[in-house]
Amino acid sequence: MSSTVFRVPGYLVNMSDPELRLLRYFVTVAEERHFGRAAERLHIAQPPLSQQIRKLEYQLGVELIDRSRRPIELTDAGEALFAEARLALVHSERAFAAARRAATGHLGHVRIGALQAAVNGMLSFVMREHRREYPDVKLDVAELDTREQTTQLVEHKLDIGFLRGPIDEPALTVETLIEDSLAAVVPDEHPLGNRDLIDPASLVHEPLILWTRAAGATMFADVVELFRSHNLQLPVAEESARVQTILALVAAGTGIALLPTSFVNLGRHGVRFIPLQEPLPYRPLSLAWRTGNQSPSLTGFITVTRKTTADYRRDLIRRHPQLRTARTGTTETAHS
Repeated sequence: MSSTVFRVPGYLVNMSDPELRLLRYFVTVAEERHFGRAAERLHIAQPPLSQQIRKLEYQLGVELIDRSRRPIELTDAGEALFAEARLALVHSERAFAAARRAATGHLGHVRIGALQAAVNGMLSFVMREHRREYPDVKLDVAELDTREQTTQLVEHKLDIGFLRGPIDEPALTVETLIEDSLAAVVPDEHPLGNRDLIDPASLVHEPLILWTRAAGATMFADVVELFRSHNLQLPVAEESARVQTILALVAAGTGIALLPTSFVNLGRHGVRFIPLQEPLPYRPLSLAWRTGNQSPSLTGFITVTRKTTADYRRDLIRRHPQLRTARTGTTETAHS
C-alpha cells in the first residue's frame, strides 16, 4: 500500500487504523460507485479492495453493493451503512483531533483557586491572555483563602492556586509571582494623596479603616507587623469585612485604609493608592500546584501566567503611575 491517508470532505484520517479501514474502503467505493476509481483514490489495487468489501459484507451478513449494475449501486443495507459510516469516520477524526489537542494543552479543563486579591488583580489579566492562546481550555475559578486552596490542591479538587506564600506543603510546588505589598488608600483630596510615598508614622493620628481579622487574618497581621517594624503603636481602627465597603468609606472621607496594592484594580473613584515607606511586610502572591501534576492544560496555564506577570506589572504602573515605587517584584520557584 503506497499511501496511508484517506480523505472524505471535511476530515483527514490515518489509513493505518485497522478498526476503521473497512469502513473507509466502503465509503470510498460508495462515493465513487466504481471499484476502479475507488482503488485509485485509495492508492491500492482493485482486487484487494474488492476482497475487503466482501470481507465487510461477510462480517455483517448482508450484501452492501449490487455488482450486477453499471455503475454499481448500493443495496438498502449499503445505503443505511453509507450514511452512518460517513458520520462514524467524521466523529472518529474529531475524537482523534481532540485527543491530540488535549495532549498539547489546547483542549482541557483547569480548576483555579484564587484569593480575592488575585481575582481583583492579575488573575483576570492572565485569563484574558490564556483565552487568546488556548480558547478551548475551560477555566473554572473559585475564590478561596490560602488554607482552603492548599487543602483542595492536595485533595485534587483544584489544579492550581493563586495564594499567599510561603506555603509549607511537601506535595506542592510554589512559585512567587509578584509581591502584593500594602498600600495606603486615601481620599482624593486628602493632603497625603499628593505624596509619592507615605511614612506609616503619618498614619498614627489618622482614622484608619481595616479589613477585619475574620475576613483577612493574614492581611490584618501584616498591618500589625507594618506598625511594629516602624516602632509604632497600631491606632484604634474601624473595621469592615468587605473591601468595597472599605473603599466607599475612604472615598467618603471617613478615614484611610491599608490594603494590598492589587485592590487598585477595582477602580474605585474618589480614592488613591499610595505606596508605603519600607520596611514592609513580605506579601508574596504565589502560584501553587501539585508537583506531580503533568496535565498539558495546566502546563499551558502556568506558562501563560509566567509570561503575563511582567506584562501585568507594566500595565498596572501605566494605569497607576503613583505605584511605580511600590514593591511588586518577582522571585523564584520553590518546591515545598
